[in-house]
Amino acid sequence: MSGALHPSDYYPTTLQGWERVLTAFLLRADGGGNADPIRSFEITPETLAMACGLGCEHAEAAEGAFRKALLSDRHLTWCLVNGIWRTPSREVPNCMAMLSLSLLVDSLLDGGYSDQGQYRTKLRQWLGMTNSFMDLRGIATMWKELVAWLDQRVEEGLPYRRLELPAIPATWTHIGYTRYLSFPTRRDLRTLQRVLARNRDAANDPIRLIRILDPVVRSSDVSYGLKTAFDEFRLAMRAGTASTDHRFWRLLSRARVASGETEQPVGDFRIEYDEDGRRRYRISAGNSGSSSFPGDLGKAVAAPSLAASPNLGPTIRQGILFFRSIGLASWTAVGEPPTGGGRYHVAVAERHLRLASGAVAQFEQSGSWSLTIEPISVNSISDILKRLGITNAKENVKTAGLVDGIRIGSKWLGYPRYLPHIVGSAGEVLIRKVGGDGGPELAWAAGRLTAERAIEGEYVLEDRTAGWSRRATLVSEADVHATLGGAGYSLPALSEWASEETGREIEAAVRELAWDARPHLLQDMVEALYASCRSGLGEGEILAIIGRAVGKRAWEVLRSLQEATFLDARLRARWRGRVFTLGRPTLRRIRIGRGTAVVVCGAVPSRLEADFRATVEAHGGAPFRHLNSDCLPIPLLGATGVGAKPLAEALGWMVPVEEVSSTGSIPHALPTTSVMGESYEVASAWDWSTGRFSTAPRDHGPLSLVRLVHPGGRDHDLYRVHGDGCRTFLSRHAAIIDAYARAGRPMFRYEAGELRRLTTEGALPLELARMLRLRSLINCGLTMDGWRYTVDEREAHRLRSMLPGLIEGLQPNMPSDRVTFAYLRGRGARRPIWTNGELTA
Repeated sequence: MSGALHPSDYYPTTLQGWERVLTAFLLRADGGGNADPIRSFEITPETLAMACGLGCEHAEAAEGAFRKALLSDRHLTWCLVNGIWRTPSREVPNCMAMLSLSLLVDSLLDGGYSDQGQYRTKLRQWLGMTNSFMDLRGIATMWKELVAWLDQRVEEGLPYRRLELPAIPATWTHIGYTRYLSFPTRRDLRTLQRVLARNRDAANDPIRLIRILDPVVRSSDVSYGLKTAFDEFRLAMRAGTASTDHRFWRLLSRARVASGETEQPVGDFRIEYDEDGRRRYRISAGNSGSSSFPGDLGKAVAAPSLAASPNLGPTIRQGILFFRSIGLASWTAVGEPPTGGGRYHVAVAERHLRLASGAVAQFEQSGSWSLTIEPISVNSISDILKRLGITNAKENVKTAGLVDGIRIGSKWLGYPRYLPHIVGSAGEVLIRKVGGDGGPELAWAAGRLTAERAIEGEYVLEDRTAGWSRRATLVSEADVHATLGGAGYSLPALSEWASEETGREIEAAVRELAWDARPHLLQDMVEALYASCRSGLGEGEILAIIGRAVGKRAWEVLRSLQEATFLDARLRARWRGRVFTLGRPTLRRIRIGRGTAVVVCGAVPSRLEADFRATVEAHGGAPFRHLNSDCLPIPLLGATGVGAKPLAEALGWMVPVEEVSSTGSIPHALPTTSVMGESYEVASAWDWSTGRFSTAPRDHGPLSLVRLVHPGGRDHDLYRVHGDGCRTFLSRHAAIIDAYARAGRPMFRYEAGELRRLTTEGALPLELARMLRLRSLINCGLTMDGWRYTVDEREAHRLRSMLPGLIEGLQPNMPSDRVTFAYLRGRGARRPIWTNGELTA
């Protein structure tokens, strides 16, 4: 029996093996798409171990294996004198191992070259050879050959990075490139550690840090690499192109960690708007997924996570902040003045308000800061900066690359409405498709990628002014999640109606069952939501995604997705707001006439939809897909002629153990809450003249319906109905239903086989809407001209019995509610059915 692998089994035993390992580790673009040109290498025993996939504790063994492989190659000394011996291939340049040797020797010297011939002496000692190594011109030759090899691979579209050789003195013809490319050394790291220890938090202020480091770097006791990297970083700061990917900034981050200083994460600060149009502020805490909701803008910018963040902190200290739109109801803070087109919000500290206000922009105060009332243009922002005398707003360390898109693993969703935004650009962004020019065109304008239709393929995006390059792969379909899980799924789902297990299959309307292959208008949104919601998303994040597709109708589309079972709303634990999770794919059994069928519930993107259709057909069934061209909700999927359990097993989906049905009637079926909300504030009230919540209602109507908000944002919103008694709800829609029932006013009108909403907002309780989709075999809700449900008259009467007084337009001589309920509650094998005006069995 073979034992476990020893770490030594991971080390290459030949120089060609090391060539492959080091080429992949040092020269290929990383998994995040970073394809910046290579400007330095760090080769130490530790990085040799890392290249083999091992930890730094294996550094000594990795170094020994590397030395052994070099000494076993009979062309070692020839290559050091002449250059490449083996012909390069498309996979390896056949010089990276030799060049890594030259870099390793330099790192062992730790940047010190006080004595003549010190490098050659260290090379002899490390190899254990007696050669003089006076002629090392082959090293310089191999660097030039590596540049040519990488250029050719990049032109072929392969995921490699170009190499930029530094300018070296004309007399440094042997190891000059190696000395300048070897960065950082251990001494460089120790130098920065000492500076940071004496100047705590200096790294949070890059401009101050440059002033502190300048005399240190000017001394002769630092490496050539550190001097060069620092000069590059300083120039990039002044040009507004310094990024967190810069080699000097990466070394600084390592020094902060090594000195025990906690590196602050990038700040994520957003402005969002709730259903009533009220502004709120949200700060996301790193990668933990938790958020806080400061009461005003002043409190938000004073939060330590923002004030000390590398991307927003320097700008906040200047008393200004900029917000870029990522959806109609969501704006994200950025730490530099925007360029190009578009409109932006600007926030200023109280000390700047007088100078910033005027004809260019009007501000609204929020705590000790103020925010523009309406978004303004880039020219207006430039005018404000001039008025405030801020000339160095761009001197900040920024993130360079792609943001605010939909990630699908290491790829991006390629639909036009969800293409990512480019940040950190200082000039024109050049775009090149890898592997040819075919397919739709991807373009760049004013910081955004644009396209006329869905994009697929791999692209290289390059900003030569800012000196960065990224590779991005775009796709048009979300990957299927192997599992759905996360803390959000353990939260209780928000209930709007009492339901019970009946054990009986729902009887659906008899209609033509066919596969409607027409594309859905919001398929891009479906793919974006599915890709992003694996672990659940908060209200702000999910509305930002929906808003990019539908604008002002985002809240209503969100409700439609809940009714279609694509999303489930769950209440946050001890905090305000909801978390939305994907519905788990489930098959619900129904009856259609004398036959049976299954209906799909849950989140189903295009890949799962195709899988469902193919699996049904493979089992001899007939799939159907119903798409209402007049409605925005997603298609309804189902199948006949196939059993639910074998189909679910083949798909890996679920089948409910007991069928659940919604029964009862208002008011008892509407769940209330016992939370009193004594310290809550009234945020909005129902305007009976417009049929919606308003912050300034004109008609308070026969009774009061108000929305209550916790002043500190530390608990859920409450909806309270005051009339003959007081009832409080966690559900907005349940409260509206209760208010109209108690006021004796209809909310819906039945006509021509449809239940139309009479108010501007509101909907059937979620459980009733979900049961209705099973009976009507169509996803209803939001349409181009309102909100409606497809129902037959018998179903409308059944709903009226559950929602007395809320549905008008039904004929009085139609089947009674008593007969309908007898059908619903019958226990016999033969069920009564109302057909053509009479009761049959």
